[in-house]
Amino acid sequence: MHRFFAERMDEHLAKMNKEESLHAQKVLRMAQGDVCQAILEGSLYAAHIAQTGEEVLLELEEMLPSPEPSVRITLYQGLPKGDKMEYILQKCTEMGVHRFVPVTFSRCVVKWEKKDTDKKLPRWQRIALEAAKQSGRALVPQVEAPISLKELLSRIPGHEKTLIPWEEERGNGIRKKWQGEKDVAIIIGPEGGMDEKEVAQMAALGAVPVTLGPRILRTETAGLAAACALLTLSGDME
Repeated sequence: MHRFFAERMDEHLAKMNKEESLHAQKVLRMAQGDVCQAILEGSLYAAHIAQTGEEVLLELEEMLPSPEPSVRITLYQGLPKGDKMEYILQKCTEMGVHRFVPVTFSRCVVKWEKKDTDKKLPRWQRIALEAAKQSGRALVPQVEAPISLKELLSRIPGHEKTLIPWEEERGNGIRKKWQGEKDVAIIIGPEGGMDEKEVAQMAALGAVPVTLGPRILRTETAGLAAACALLTLSGDME
């Protein structure tokens, strides 16, 4: 079943933007009367094409069960080298992560410049959009520009729970430390890991170091593994 992001016009009608309309008509060869699903503001509806044209109109039917996880995960990702961030965005969007926030830790090799915001951020958001559509999400995760450690520290108290998967932690896994909170931050270090002082600063604000097991995971797989573990515990993988 094809799914399209759309904008609500009234209680029973929505419209696709020009890009979605072009894809539906020219690529998928859909026509008036064809059934589909509409994604509106994080909700999913059964629908059918009511009118074709520059902007396709959809007639909305019943609301469908949401594919979104019950736990809203914000992934604070240490800014990685190369195209690893693209892999992280794609796979963690598929998993169900709600928001992505790159962080410049002291051991980050990459130096973020203003020109990177204009060049890379739109591409990152596009990758999240495409992954959301492919995986059947009901919303597109927001991708922010990188923030500093200082900014990260100011955000920690705003989450119900903040978990720090850290290779130096022993014995305390996500199963022990997650207690049903619905707004959870996961903080992942860059390739070189996080400095012990950085972890201590975050822990002083209530963040909880956890282990992902006896094996050391790469920065591009640690966030995905942590999100998978959390969503499995919450029942969202059943």
